[in-house]
Amino acid sequence: MNSEEKTIKRAIPEMKIIREVNIQAEDFYDDAVALGDLAAVTLKAAHRSQMTSLENIAESTLKTSDVFDYIKKQTARFPYWRQSAPGQNTSGGFGERLRTYLENDLKKRLDDICGPQRLHIGNAAGEDMQERRRIYLLLIRQFIRQLVVEYEYQVSLGQNNHKKRGE
Repeated sequence: MNSEEKTIKRAIPEMKIIREVNIQAEDFYDDAVALGDLAAVTLKAAHRSQMTSLENIAESTLKTSDVFDYIKKQTARFPYWRQSAPGQNTSGGFGERLRTYLENDLKKRLDDICGPQRLHIGNAAGEDMQERRRIYLLLIRQFIRQLVVEYEYQVSLGQNNHKKRGE
């Protein structure tokens, strides 16, 4: 097989990966909006640079651990990352809820799209594991992008105009 044939063979699965990640991004949009709204309430506009940094790290890193380390560091350093929204009886503040969502919910989505019904990417060590990590990072990037857009939107409207999507 020459290099052109290898490139063509690799391009088809890459398009499938992009398609599956985009389908998942549509499916978790409401979750990203909810966390973006929580970030707007708890971090407010004064801490916009922290959300920009989160997005920059997600977009530039090659390791998911860099994203998790940033979230943990911010949660440990700043009380507003640990704060729940006023009137909400949910456990954990913004930082902990974001970490939990990325670690649990997105990991389940990863397992779903890499499974035998979709991309057929195994869970064994080696190339399959590297591909799973890359897809996981793509999912995290999509989620954080959506979350930050919602955060920016809500802080631009001001704290009194928080509305649910679709109202």
